[in-house]
Amino acid sequence: MQKFRAVAVALVATIVVSAGANAQERRNFDNSWFWGFKSGINTFSAPGRGNTSTVDLGIDWLITRSRGGLYVSGNQSIFERDIDVFDPTANTNQRTVRVNDLRRITFAALAFPKHFGGITPYGGIGYTIAVLGDARVFVDSADTFPNNAFLDNVESRRSRSAVLGMAGIQIQTKRMAIFAQETMLPSNSNFLFSSVLSFFEFGVRWNFGSAIDR
Repeated sequence: MQKFRAVAVALVATIVVSAGANAQERRNFDNSWFWGFKSGINTFSAPGRGNTSTVDLGIDWLITRSRGGLYVSGNQSIFERDIDVFDPTANTNQRTVRVNDLRRITFAALAFPKHFGGITPYGGIGYTIAVLGDARVFVDSADTFPNNAFLDNVESRRSRSAVLGMAGIQIQTKRMAIFAQETMLPSNSNFLFSSVLSFFEFGVRWNFGSAIDR
């Protein structure tokens, strides 16, 4: 994970040097409507199985002003993981649950505190809804079958909503821009992945025109 981030940072630094601080690129950023594609790494802790990372893919939509903007995105993390879920009726007080994929819809308000030519760091807060694609309970041959209360508990913990924090940087080259960003979700014991969720993403955005009706 650290090597992956180091490569991404090195790539961004290289493009920063080549892009230069060109004020003209502000015209391709301010009051604009961007569509983007992104990929990255989703990092979380699987209960009873330790930390893990998975591939994350998504699209986003960004409306900008000179100092702020509105951000919307849809993501899917692709994985299959076994986790341990507490069940007092089981022989070992734990049951294995296999979960698949994670889908997210995110809304955020962003701030652009300062522009450095075509280079714009940003940060913001928002809200996300996350849903696991599937959660299957495994039953050992020597164990009792889970009761309805446990099954209902697993199903209810398959989704969550949360306030999020985001920070990133966008580098403008005419109408095209590249970006890298980090999104963090706080821990939540009512979700099957109860630890902090971290999403490191990078991608490309394209300016489709003005966001202001002239």
